[in-house]
Amino acid sequence: MQQAAEEEKGKAQKGPWALVVLGTAGVTTFLAMPVIAAALVNELGVDERGVGLFSTIQLITLSVGCLVSTFLPQQHGRRYGLAALGIMIVCDGLCLLQPDWSSFLFLRGLGGAAGGVAVSQATAAMSRTENPERSFGLFLALQTLVAVLCVYTMPALIAAHGFYAGYVVLLAFATLAFLALRASRMMPEFDGAVSLLRGNSRIDWLRCGSLLASILCFFIGVGVLWTFLALLGQGIGLTASEIALTLSISKLIAFAASFLPGLIGTRYGRLGPILASVAILVGATQVYGISQGFVAFVVATALFSLGWYVIYPFQLGALGQVDRDGRPMLAAAALTGAGLGIGPALAALGPRGPAGIYLIATLAFLAAGLFAVAGLLRLPQPAPALAKGL
Repeated sequence: MQQAAEEEKGKAQKGPWALVVLGTAGVTTFLAMPVIAAALVNELGVDERGVGLFSTIQLITLSVGCLVSTFLPQQHGRRYGLAALGIMIVCDGLCLLQPDWSSFLFLRGLGGAAGGVAVSQATAAMSRTENPERSFGLFLALQTLVAVLCVYTMPALIAAHGFYAGYVVLLAFATLAFLALRASRMMPEFDGAVSLLRGNSRIDWLRCGSLLASILCFFIGVGVLWTFLALLGQGIGLTASEIALTLSISKLIAFAASFLPGLIGTRYGRLGPILASVAILVGATQVYGISQGFVAFVVATALFSLGWYVIYPFQLGALGQVDRDGRPMLAAAALTGAGLGIGPALAALGPRGPAGIYLIATLAFLAAGLFAVAGLLRLPQPAPALAKGL
């Protein structure tokens, strides 16, 4: 019996890893988007409008898939994950047949929606693991590795065999995720824990709404900075090689920072690390604003990556802490794409130049902190005697 118990425990420990792989597979297309966008121009001769259409379809369908998850019964998350991966595998495989442009966009839209279901189901299940911050940190770490993998493998495949050959990488990872999820049969994060959800009270819904707003504001700030990062570097006279080196350093910092939430855990609560990360992000934005050289730009980017990869796991862990219904957590992943799209749009509509970018980013990060305070700060309960009117 002891041996059987150890085997069941071993199966259960595989669950979080399968969830991390599932969630990463859901956003692989997004992680590979810079490589795919460049290849669309260089290999297929697609103009800027076509690339924008492709990117919009990917982000919108990803968010739609996340929203669809909120309407699915929550007792079958593993089944939905497997179905989503199956659709992604079919779409990636059909892309290897070199479809025409309209069919290609349809396949990427369908695959994007399936990816949204996959990442939302994985995110919701990770919030119910024993150490959510550790699971979310590993989730971000694997995303960093996959992004680097795409950068170094997809261009070589595309150069050797044409544009559509790059989707071999996405197909391989989706297949790996399918096999990992299929092998992890005992997953209480999907099954047993869901039965404990009792529904949100009015206060719980308000707290969830505040934390969702915090996540949205955070990604608005990320979107406006990350989108224009290279242009900001060029604006202070950095060369292309210096900007590339800065981005490489940022990936290293991000990978290391993604392990911090799991190491810190909840020993200091969740609000403290979130506010500390907000301070780091605001500080990074101010350093960007005063930087006039390579070293200052690297320091700002390192701080930006540190704050980014620490705050998000704690935001998701905090949402899982107050969410007793499950649907807000399923919707959280949709806010990633929304925020990343809203940030650049605000920059285009707001004040021109770097000053407008830094203003939007600063206000977005501060708002993320304020909404987190509203969602996590507990009001003192009245004393029993006062409650009775004595």
